[in-house]
Amino acid sequence: MTRFNGWRRWAGLMALVLGALLVTFFGARAWHQWTYAQRVASGEVHVQTLRGWMTLSYIARVYHVPEAELRAALGAPSTGFDERSLKDWLAQSGTDPVEGRRRVEALILQASARQETQP
Repeated sequence: MTRFNGWRRWAGLMALVLGALLVTFFGARAWHQWTYAQRVASGEVHVQTLRGWMTLSYIARVYHVPEAELRAALGAPSTGFDERSLKDWLAQSGTDPVEGRRRVEALILQASARQETQP
């Protein structure tokens, strides 16, 4: 009988530890996502919010930046190749990805500043 109780006690303790680890892990993920959502909601733009898969038309639509300005900043032709991603445009132009993303981020910040000053 004592051998069976020892096993049950050990299994219960392991289940409790596993549960505490899972709660901690998912709680940390939820907290990180919540703080990230707060930064996005406040209008703070970071380079990490831009992704390589985004097309110029997508960036223009989401961040309210004229696509012509994006194309000019990246040295892209004024029309055509709408399906190319930001990563493809940067690779094609030979631009360092970090520098290219900084240019796009600067345009986004300028566009948001213009929107705030307009009545």
